[in-house]
Amino acid sequence: MVKKKKKRNKKKKIKNKKNILKRKKIKNYIKRKNKSKFKSSKKKNKTKESLISKFKFFINKILTKFKIYVEKINIRIAISKLKKIEKLQIKEKQFLESKERKIQDRRDLLLKQIKQEERSKIVEQKDHLWKLGDRFKLIRDRYKAYKQKLRDQQLEELEIRRKSREEAKAILEQQKAENEVKKKVEERLERYSRNMKSIVFQINKRYLARKRSPLRFVDNIAENGECFIKNEDAPTDKDYLILLFINGDSAVERLSNPISIEDKTDMGNIKKFEPKDIFDASDFIIERLAIMFDNERKLQKSI
Repeated sequence: MVKKKKKRNKKKKIKNKKNILKRKKIKNYIKRKNKSKFKSSKKKNKTKESLISKFKFFINKILTKFKIYVEKINIRIAISKLKKIEKLQIKEKQFLESKERKIQDRRDLLLKQIKQEERSKIVEQKDHLWKLGDRFKLIRDRYKAYKQKLRDQQLEELEIRRKSREEAKAILEQQKAENEVKKKVEERLERYSRNMKSIVFQINKRYLARKRSPLRFVDNIAENGECFIKNEDAPTDKDYLILLFINGDSAVERLSNPISIEDKTDMGNIKKFEPKDIFDASDFIIERLAIMFDNERKLQKSI
């Protein structure tokens, strides 16, 4: 029994192997057939596509040729239109030129007629003008005389203006010279006035008593060439104590004259100084003021 079973199993195995081989063969066969079919279908598709592409190329070629033909026709039409337009423009130019010529001819005719009429009028008026020639001569002579009068008047006015300018220049030069002399005089007086100012300042600061009113310096050199010292409580500028001035009616005289100092503390005593004697003048002023202060103190003590 066992042997039979083994034999049966062997047979089954052999059959199975054969079946497997058959199946493999069948599968391979089917695969081959499928491959051949696929290749044939591919070839058919390729042929179709090539035919379609050729057809499309042919159609595109025809279309491009047709378009080129249409464009050529359009270009010919445009050229013909341009030629027509050029012809029309030429005709218009010719027409306008002919019009202008006609107008110019008319103008020339009118000008000729006007010139002829004017010439005839001039010829007619010549006789009348010859008669009026003497009158025109008289009018011309009168006009020339009137012009000459105007010129003479203008020359006279110019001469007067020139003289007035020269006089004005001379006056200005005199004024400049006087101003320069005045400046020199003021410079001389300013040297003395500075000393007087410093004297007043020092006296007010150091030497005056509390009860006495201080001194005041007034500078009027720029106005009238004077400067003076007075008491601050003096009612007017005429009540000065010491006056600095230079005698003379004009600036030139003042420049040549010495400097004068009037001392009203001693009954209007006037003393003269040269421009160099500044320190002598300041000593004189200090001395006179000191004497005045001493006299005032003596009076106060006696009272």
